[in-house]
Amino acid sequence: MNIPGTVLYALMVGAVSAVGAAFGGWLSYRATSRAARNALKGISSQIRFQHAAKVAEFRQAWINDLRESMALLQSLGVTPDLQHQQEAAFYEAGTKIELLMNRGDERYEALQKCMYAFLAAESAEEKYRCNAPFVSTCQDILKTEWEVLKRDLAAAMKDEEN
Repeated sequence: MNIPGTVLYALMVGAVSAVGAAFGGWLSYRATSRAARNALKGISSQIRFQHAAKVAEFRQAWINDLRESMALLQSLGVTPDLQHQQEAAFYEAGTKIELLMNRGDERYEALQKCMYAFLAAESAEEKYRCNAPFVSTCQDILKTEWEVLKRDLAAAMKDEEN
């Protein structure tokens, strides 16, 4: 069988074109797949960051609420001769602190001890002696929780960059 040169040339050009088109399609598929994977990775990273940011927002609100309750308990705790209405606010602040804290927290017992020392104090001098340990314990708790918030947010931001 003798194939004329132009037909053979046309077949070869067609075959090379088909291989080129297939190779081009494969390259296009790879590029599209890689772009899709990168887009999904970016979206996933954004979702994790948004989640961490929302958790940080809730943690900050919790820290603020805890700080306000601690300040209220302290101010009422050192008030000599609390009136009945103030006593209710004192107990409410103490209960709120206990509810905001985790009983499993290693500092919970020290905090509770300081709070109940205010309650047991019978004189103004005893109340004032309770003040420094309470404030110190509260500062330690608030500082630690602030550091946790910053660490979690920094980790989320680092994850966002990667």
